[in-house]
Amino acid sequence: MKFGLTKLIIGASVLLGAGFGIYKMTSASSCCSITAATSGCTPSNCRGAQTKFGEAQVISDLRLDLIDLKAEMEQSEDPAFDARSFDIHGIVGESDEESLEIIVEEVKVIENAFAQKLNHKSPELSLPESKAKQVQYLSARIEGLKELL
Repeated sequence: MKFGLTKLIIGASVLLGAGFGIYKMTSASSCCSITAATSGCTPSNCRGAQTKFGEAQVISDLRLDLIDLKAEMEQSEDPAFDARSFDIHGIVGESDEESLEIIVEEVKVIENAFAQKLNHKSPELSLPESKAKQVQYLSARIEGLKELL
């Protein structure tokens, strides 16, 4: 069977790319697992939770949880929620602080929708002082609302 030069080059490129991808995945996971066991990691190495990138990632994860809840609300038929309660437009802020404020407002809107449709009374929203505790608090509220659906 004759292989053309182009087929040989393409095949070698695919194999090289796959090998490089596997190498990057294994080296990235080993870096972060080592970081968890040690006291520190340079931001350029793993970008742990102590960096600005880590904070933004945590808020992005919280936003994804909110979007997931809104998607479940949109698909819910009993009860059927108003479109405003599951709208996802404009939920990304210019900064971490603004994003947290938007998420807080969206959680309030959702809790009001749950109060109207499910007669569920949520405890009053009282945010902790630190940003990390705010994220934990909001995450717990969102998970609690998911369980109600």
